[in-house]
Amino acid sequence: MGKIKLTEEDLQIFSDCINNQTEIPEDLLLKLSPAFFDKLKQEGKFDYKELDKYKVPTIEYAGKRSESVILAQAAITGGAAPLQIIRSFANGKNGDWKNLIVQGDNLQFLKTCYLNQDPLIKDKVKGKVKLIYIDPPFATKSDFGSLNGEGSYSDKVDRSEFIESLRECLIYLREILADDGSIYVHLDWRMVQYIKVVMDEIFGKGNFRNEIVWTYNGKGLTNAIKNFVRYYAGILFYAKSDKTSLNARTAKPSESVLKRFGRYMNEFNQITFGALKEGNENSEIEKARNRFLKDFGREPEDEDIAVDYNKGSLLKDFWDDIPIIRENKKYTEYVGYPTQKPEMLLQRIIEASSDVGDLVIDVFAGSGTTAAVAEKLGRLWIVCDFGKHAIYTMQKRLLNIADSKKLGNGGKNEKYEQPPKPFCVVSAGAYDFSKIMNLRQNKDAYISFVLGLFSIMRQDVDYSKKYKLANIYAEKDGHPVEIYPVWDDEYLKDVRIDEEYLKDIISASGGKLKGDYYIITPETCTVISDTTLKNSNRENVNFKLLKFPYKVLEDISRHFQIEEQPASQDDINRLISSAGFYFNEDVKVSVERVRGGFKITRFHTSILDKNKERFKGLDGLAMILIDFDYDGKIFDMDAVVYSKEIGEDGIVKVEGLTKDSHFIAVDKHGNESKITKIE
Repeated sequence: MGKIKLTEEDLQIFSDCINNQTEIPEDLLLKLSPAFFDKLKQEGKFDYKELDKYKVPTIEYAGKRSESVILAQAAITGGAAPLQIIRSFANGKNGDWKNLIVQGDNLQFLKTCYLNQDPLIKDKVKGKVKLIYIDPPFATKSDFGSLNGEGSYSDKVDRSEFIESLRECLIYLREILADDGSIYVHLDWRMVQYIKVVMDEIFGKGNFRNEIVWTYNGKGLTNAIKNFVRYYAGILFYAKSDKTSLNARTAKPSESVLKRFGRYMNEFNQITFGALKEGNENSEIEKARNRFLKDFGREPEDEDIAVDYNKGSLLKDFWDDIPIIRENKKYTEYVGYPTQKPEMLLQRIIEASSDVGDLVIDVFAGSGTTAAVAEKLGRLWIVCDFGKHAIYTMQKRLLNIADSKKLGNGGKNEKYEQPPKPFCVVSAGAYDFSKIMNLRQNKDAYISFVLGLFSIMRQDVDYSKKYKLANIYAEKDGHPVEIYPVWDDEYLKDVRIDEEYLKDIISASGGKLKGDYYIITPETCTVISDTTLKNSNRENVNFKLLKFPYKVLEDISRHFQIEEQPASQDDINRLISSAGFYFNEDVKVSVERVRGGFKITRFHTSILDKNKERFKGLDGLAMILIDFDYDGKIFDMDAVVYSKEIGEDGIVKVEGLTKDSHFIAVDKHGNESKITKIE
């Protein structure tokens, strides 16, 4: 057992606590049993309230990790990904806030929010999200079934991986949700039961408010041969705490409706009085009621008629009045995205669980319905997706929101007619691999990358000047962070971090350096572990080495299993997870016009397939994005052609091309070509 080291003051405090029967201060407890609390620290935050969750059923499967380990991973292993602005759109001012479209792995983005260090979102997101809506991919076509209707072994593995991936995401979502916030998780019949148990565990069974049944008319209804017709999706609604409130009413009827309502109510009362007087109330009252229902198209019970008059209807958990989006000109909000959800659905959720100015987040954003509706309702918003098709769909939808349909307009196609508030398209964890490896020409790119490996965000501060030491590029918890200068041949080949190296740092500081001092270094450049030395005043200097294998620079970019961009609409929902850091590669492409479209005459990408081999021909191509009338400033995507729709001869069939038509080619890792004119 380790030796306990207590000062005279510590002993006096401990004695006073025992004599007075008061609690021992936390810092003294740490000294009394350091090994015990170190073990707890490794497991994560220890909270007795968390024990309550074990009173509810849990779901167990291979690969399930504890919440504490998941949360600790963000800080310990540096899983967060720095945010980098790609494009910014601002027609006006909105304080220091800009709404965000985030391109990247949603889990890495959530870790960045959780750590609350990135200057773009610091103190603006964590604990301030009023409403979360997510519509995660339910499953791919091959999941959860076989020819005999039974899940195969591989399907079960896929299922557990899906649950754990979503569970990890939900844990971080809980951490960034405001105390009075709400979360809605949209699922289908295959997964809602599993995720209900997971959410009971994460949010607490007492915070479960409703499973909303959204039933709809539309294509895709199965024949009832082996099962009843599947006709709905489930939306799990959880509160963060008892502080969470809900506006569970539909909008108050318009003045014109209220006038007609009043006229019918008068008629209803007169008929009721006359019927009662003549003794035949049932038939006459029923006739009046039916006329009322036919006119208003609703089914309130009799007692609801009175409360609806001034307040609007109480919302129930069975929603059968919202149709699905179809590929039809009648549906003016359709944006050509396969999993698009109706704006009316999101309007109901956002109005029920947030107020104007509140922050709304969707990290499986797809077509961007959450962002569009939040924008129209005056909420702040952040949406995230890994797919380039989704990113450009959302960008176009927001840029053209003035021409979209106004919300709550009684079925009329009146336009919204308001420009979007300022928003940015940002990337989470994207780096240019060639720049990182070419250190002499791109030292700054390398520094930003290795800081990101340990979730340390680079600030616009001259820390070397502040500390009067070379190679200080950041701070961690208020302490200096040195980047070992591998760009210097002398250091890379001949110098190693040893005790003399650390003593030289103290000496270079004038002997006044104290406290923690971090050094980020490839592990091959050090022959020493964390070390504590004394400065000239006999004060401790704690050198903490943040090591990584030098080969990680290539391994991360080449060997991470980056989820491929979809090659068809059927693959849209496969982008569940990806690498925390991904690397921008050059994509080169040339085309020529042909009848009915254009032909790809050259395509090159440097990415590797899952067998670590280069793609040949068009095999590495995921999709072509097309802007029919590119204005030279903003790429406003009008069409997307997936690789499976492109012939082996490279012919891309598309109607509507003009002399100003341009395109972007996207490879399977999401790298983009330059905006190229279709000559």
